[in-house]
Amino acid sequence: MTNPNIPKVMRGLQIVEHKAPYKLSQDIPVPRIEKDNEILVKIIVAGYCHSDVMIQNNELGEALQPSTGLPMIPSHEGAGIVVAVGSKVTDIKVGDRVGTMAYKNPCGECDNCHNNDFSSCAGLQLSGVTVDGSAAEFMVADANCVVPVPASLSFEMAAPLMCAGSTIYAGLKKANLEKGNTVAIIGIGALGHLGVQLAKCMGLRVVAVDVRQAPLDLVRRLKHAPDFTIDATKGVEYALQEIGGEGVHASIIASDSNAAYDFGFGLTKNHGLLVAIGLPPNPIMVHYNDLIIRDLTIKSGKLGNPEVTKEMVGLVVTNGIEVKTRVYALENIELLLEDYQKDSRAGKFVLRISDDN
Repeated sequence: MTNPNIPKVMRGLQIVEHKAPYKLSQDIPVPRIEKDNEILVKIIVAGYCHSDVMIQNNELGEALQPSTGLPMIPSHEGAGIVVAVGSKVTDIKVGDRVGTMAYKNPCGECDNCHNNDFSSCAGLQLSGVTVDGSAAEFMVADANCVVPVPASLSFEMAAPLMCAGSTIYAGLKKANLEKGNTVAIIGIGALGHLGVQLAKCMGLRVVAVDVRQAPLDLVRRLKHAPDFTIDATKGVEYALQEIGGEGVHASIIASDSNAAYDFGFGLTKNHGLLVAIGLPPNPIMVHYNDLIIRDLTIKSGKLGNPEVTKEMVGLVVTNGIEVKTRVYALENIELLLEDYQKDSRAGKFVLRISDDN
C-alpha cells in the first residue's frame, strides 16, 4: 500500500566524504520500496550514536563500508510513522508508529538467521552503516526489523531505544544474572543511563561507573537510580571499598575507552563475567591472570534482535524508565557535534527530523 502524498525529494544529512562534515541536502530522492518485506517510514526523530562518529571517520573497517559507496545517510536508530508497505507486509499498516533498527534484509537462510541472530548474517545490511539510515525525512526499513512504538512513548524517547536501549538490554540479558546479583555498568552515556534503569527493574544491585560527573549526577536523579555511583578516576580499590565484597558478578562495558575495560576487569569478582559493548580505539588487552587464574568470562555485547528490543520497550513503558535526551534540529547538526565533545554531556543526543508528533 502506498501513500499518494509522498514527495519526490527530501532533506537529510549525508556523508559525502569520510572524515569530512556532514552535508545537509535538500534534494535527496525519496527512497522507494524495492522488496516486498520493506516499508517506507517518515522519520520523526533520529538518534546520534558514538558509532556514527566512527562511521563518519571510516573507522569500522572494510567489512562495514557503504555497499553502494558515498553519499550515504547516517543514523541507525530512528522512529517515525509508516507511510507505505510492501506487498507481503501484513502486520504493519500505514499510520503505524515504529522504531527502526539497524538490521535490514538478512538472508533468512543461514544458521545465524535460523537462530534469530541477524547480526551475524553475512548478507545483512545495516541502516546508517552500509546503506542509507534515518537522518532524513524518509527511510526504507525491513518490516521484520522494526518495533512498534506505543502512543505513550514519544518519538524522542523511542529512537534511542532502537540501538542504545536494545544493545545495553541485550548485554544485561547475556550476563544472565540472578535477582540480587551486582552488576557494574561502566560508561554512563546514552547506553549506560538506560542500562542502570533496566538493571534496577530486573532486580539487580547496580553500580554506575564513569570518569565524568555530569552523567553520574544524571543517574542519581533518576526514578530507578543505581545503588552506587563511582567516580572511576578514584581507582578500582576505591570502588571495591565503596560497594563492599569481592567485586561485582558482571561488568557491562558501555564505554569506548580502553581504560574502562581495565577498570571492568579489576572490578569483577573471580569467576565473574565481562560483557564487551564499547568499541575502543586500540585492541582490548586481557592479562592471563584475569582470564586463566581468576577465571573471568568475556562475552560480546551488541544490538539485540527485534524480539529482545520489543521486550525492552515493554519494560521502559511499564516501569516508567526515563530516556534523557537532548534534541537538535537537523540544521543544527554541527552544534550537536560540538556539544557531543563536551565533558558536561549526559543522556542521549537526537535529531528532530520532522515536526509531526
